[in-house]
Amino acid sequence: MGNPPRLSPEAFTLMQNILDTQATLRDVTPTDITLTQDLITELKTLEARLSALLTDLGHQASLDQFSGDTQAAYQRLKNTVGQSPDVIVRQFTIGQNARIPAVLTFVDGLVDNTMVDQDILEVAQSFSQDQHLKDNPETCLNILQHAVLGAGHVSTETAWSTLVPKLMGGNTLVFVEGSSKVLVVDTVKFPARSISEPTNERSVNGPQEAFNEVILTSMNLIRRRIRSPNLHFDVLTLGDLTRTSVAISHIEGVTNPELVAAVKKRLGAVQMDGVYLSQQLIPALSSNPWSLFPQVRSTERVDVAVRDLILGKVVILIDNTPYALTVPSTLMDFYQTTDDYTTSFWGASLERLIRFLGLFLGLLLPPLYIALTSVNPELLPAKLVLTIAGSRVGLPTPPFFEVLVMWAIIEVMREAAVRLPKQLSNTLGTVGAIVVGTAIVKAGIVSPIMIVIITLTALGLFTSPVFEMAVPWRVIFWFLIVTSYLMGLFGIILALLIILGHLASLENFGVPYLSPFGPYRSRDLKDSLLRFPQFTMKRRPAYLRAIKPTHVKTSHPDTMLHPELHQTQKARWGDHE
Repeated sequence: MGNPPRLSPEAFTLMQNILDTQATLRDVTPTDITLTQDLITELKTLEARLSALLTDLGHQASLDQFSGDTQAAYQRLKNTVGQSPDVIVRQFTIGQNARIPAVLTFVDGLVDNTMVDQDILEVAQSFSQDQHLKDNPETCLNILQHAVLGAGHVSTETAWSTLVPKLMGGNTLVFVEGSSKVLVVDTVKFPARSISEPTNERSVNGPQEAFNEVILTSMNLIRRRIRSPNLHFDVLTLGDLTRTSVAISHIEGVTNPELVAAVKKRLGAVQMDGVYLSQQLIPALSSNPWSLFPQVRSTERVDVAVRDLILGKVVILIDNTPYALTVPSTLMDFYQTTDDYTTSFWGASLERLIRFLGLFLGLLLPPLYIALTSVNPELLPAKLVLTIAGSRVGLPTPPFFEVLVMWAIIEVMREAAVRLPKQLSNTLGTVGAIVVGTAIVKAGIVSPIMIVIITLTALGLFTSPVFEMAVPWRVIFWFLIVTSYLMGLFGIILALLIILGHLASLENFGVPYLSPFGPYRSRDLKDSLLRFPQFTMKRRPAYLRAIKPTHVKTSHPDTMLHPELHQTQKARWGDHE
């Protein structure tokens, strides 16, 4: 028997590699195979993308500029945004004779498909043109833009950094072979809810229209009410990822241009990945973002925004949010409603006084009860002290803990009512308050007088017509409770002085927060705690420093009906307007 053949070192090494590979493959899982396939797909996509970029780079000195090669544009779109199923990228030809290659792309669901089919594709493919247009792509593009396409707004762009955001915003892009320009066709048709009634700022006699999430609709609602060509909208784009449109609106010739420039400067300095809520811009528009009190008013009512524009303020509209921001805002702005201007000045003045009365009752009733029963009972008449002491016989806790328990229950019920469905929240607010109040008194945890005090407190703190202003007072309420328990009446006075000093120190865009009380301006008092008749409020607020200070030219009704009588009275008594 002969000796077996001996393997060469190279063959032995090859066999060893095969055995090692087989051992490795035994350990491969289906997940590893899937990941490998995904990696191969991504590498192929990257190869196609780099090939398109190299094609553009061969025609242009910059990768950001479209080179005019529609095949490269098709590959670039297909291997970037076109990987998403809602982005449609299509190749077609322009004209019946020349058949110029072109590429069309849009986001399905953000465009009007009828416009894309009829006003772009159909007319571009069917129009007749001379053969020489194939050798003049720029002329062909101009004819498409000005004579063929049926859309109302058609513009041209060349940079990819501008084209892609416009595509994602609902526009349709048309690339023509040989032309370095790209047609941007406005085919936007966002899915949006209809115009509805305001839900948080209700009005009895005022208009019943609120902003919605589409910024163009919000702009149209304002434009329908202010039909002056001096109404301007300056649009900014904020958010590196969201590319949110923000419109800064003002009336030229009325609004102080320094105010407009300051608003643009502050918003232009905003650097963030996403802007999807109007409240995200409030810190940038506030001079003191750490303050507890809101310095920018947020409103869903169109008529409130229109009134602020006419007065000389700046209104900011944010896409995808149904709330507008108005600046500058003072403390009194948060206590003015639409109903103040749709009723008589007597009724409006009474309602404003009731709002401030409710505020003081809500803030001071529990602290005064704690201070005068626990720390300073000597300040009360003897009979009242005995009455309060009699109602508290058998209670295990002092008034301070009574207030803490009751107000904690109120806050929990309020939060539950907000989160629950509307039908259940109404039941919870009515039945829950009765059941809990009755049960807690019978259990001997709080006195009956505390139920009355907490009820008035809750009602008083919620009389604020703007929700943003109700939150600070609810926080300050706890501060007053603690200071009244520790220092009595002196603590309440000290806390109120601290709050007043903070309010006096606040200003935004150079406007004091306590205007028109500090600094005192007598003419602005006509629309503050009380509302005077409309014909007496002829001038815009002084703190706005408007270019046109007068906005009401109507005189007193007697002057219009009997001008000769007015002249006689003016000569006899003098002009007191």
